[in-house]
Amino acid sequence: MFLNRKNINVYLFDVDGTLCVDGVISDSSKDAIEELRDEGNLVMLATGRCQGQLKEIVDQVKVDGFVQNNGAYAFMGKEILFESPINPETIWKLHNDGLNIAVLTKDRYVRFINTNKAFKKFAESLKIEEPKKADTNVIDHDKIYSLTISALNLEDIHPRRYPDLRFIKVSDYGYDVVNKGTTKASVFSVIKNKYPQGHIVAFGDNMNDYEMLDEADLSVCMPTAPEECKKVSSYVTRSHEEDGIEFAINNFVKRVID
Repeated sequence: MFLNRKNINVYLFDVDGTLCVDGVISDSSKDAIEELRDEGNLVMLATGRCQGQLKEIVDQVKVDGFVQNNGAYAFMGKEILFESPINPETIWKLHNDGLNIAVLTKDRYVRFINTNKAFKKFAESLKIEEPKKADTNVIDHDKIYSLTISALNLEDIHPRRYPDLRFIKVSDYGYDVVNKGTTKASVFSVIKNKYPQGHIVAFGDNMNDYEMLDEADLSVCMPTAPEECKKVSSYVTRSHEEDGIEFAINNFVKRVID
């Protein structure tokens, strides 16, 4: 019944580097999230991943929704809150330009050419699995919400050639890419409309979290984050080893909201 209230707080947690390290969520973070939900709050994962890349995470913790594909697809239960698919013509242009692209639908992460050193280096740097091989008919038949572009030398990639896209450097070997103007904060207006008296609380650690940290009512940054993220965050918490998520919730967020 609490979902009908207008004063529900919504917590958004970035996954890699924030909520988990090497795919593992600490017991203290899991306990903190469970307590938040028991108190009537909603918890969402805010990630660059798609659903097919999140199984190991959702096996560890229960959440209420997802802001995935770097903000290009967001849903809670069966309700789609926001979506911003990339124009197929733009994806064909990237592919025909010979770039090492891999595309993300809401469920799959796939590439169209054979694996190479760029794909491997990009995956290794982010500690994720390489995309699986698929046919290019995915471009025309599925909604593609985000993509990655990898290269051994990032100077080989020229973002200005693609003015409709937003390039987010996430590794020395590549970018996450979404539509221009799409961020993890794109869903905020929908959340605010649904729960106008609640707070949006965001946790992040990298540049793809910047807008989310900047635009949330309260934001918590991990100590490993870039200075740009720290400057726009409400609070910089402790490290994972020092139970930083739980510490920030109990010693900052709840004190401010309460």
